[in-house]
Amino acid sequence: MPRTKMTRHQLKEQDEITTSLQTFTELLVARKKEAIIGVSVVAALVIIFFGWSYYSSSRNAKAQTELSQAIGTYGDATIKSEKERYQKTLAAAQKTYDDYGSTSIGKVALYYVALSQEGLGDTAKAEQNLQEVIQRGDAGTKGVAQFALAEIYKKHGDNQKAIDTFKPLFDSGGYSKSAVAYELATAYEANKQIDQAKEFYQKVVADFPDSTFRQKADEALKRLGVVTPPPKPS
Repeated sequence: MPRTKMTRHQLKEQDEITTSLQTFTELLVARKKEAIIGVSVVAALVIIFFGWSYYSSSRNAKAQTELSQAIGTYGDATIKSEKERYQKTLAAAQKTYDDYGSTSIGKVALYYVALSQEGLGDTAKAEQNLQEVIQRGDAGTKGVAQFALAEIYKKHGDNQKAIDTFKPLFDSGGYSKSAVAYELATAYEANKQIDQAKEFYQKVVADFPDSTFRQKADEALKRLGVVTPPPKPS
C-alpha cells in the first residue's frame, strides 16, 4: 500500500508529540518510584469513586425497595386485622432501619416503626423513635414526625405536650399549616384554653378557606359561641 505523504504541518505536529512523549518518558524513568506511587494512587481513587457511586446508588435502590414494602404493608386494606398489619409493618420497617439507619430512607423507616409501635400499644417506644426522627431526620421528615408525635400526645390526653409540639411546627411551616392549626385549636380547646382555641379555629377559617378542615373549624367556632362571616366570593 503506498505511503501517504505528510504535510509540513503534520510533520511538525508529529515531531512535537514525539518530543513530548520522550520528555514524559524520561521524567517517569527519572522518578520511577514516585510515578508508580502516583499512578497507583490515582487509579485507586478512580476505582473508589466509581465503586462508591455504584455501591451508593445500588444501596439506595435496595433501601427504597424495602421502604416501599413497609409503606405498602402499612396501608394495605386487605389485611383485616389491624394488629397483624402493624406487626407486619413493624417487621418490614425495622429491617429497613437496621439495614439503612444512617440514610434519609432509614429515618423514614423509623417513622413507620414508631407508627406501628403506637398501633400495637407501645407508646413509650413510639414517642422515643419519633423524637429520634425529629432530631436526626431532614426537614420534611422532621415535620411529619413532629405532627405524629403531637397527635400521640393528644390521643393520650397530654394536651400541653401536644400544644408544645404543634405550636413550633405551625410557626416553622414544616407540615400542612391548615392541619396543624386545626389540631392545635382542638388541643387548646381540650386543655381549656378557649381563647387560643378560638384564635386557631379562626386562622383555619380565615387563612385556609379551601382547607378540608374549614367546615370542622366553623362548627367548633359556633360551638364556642363565635359567629364567623361567610366566605369571600372567589
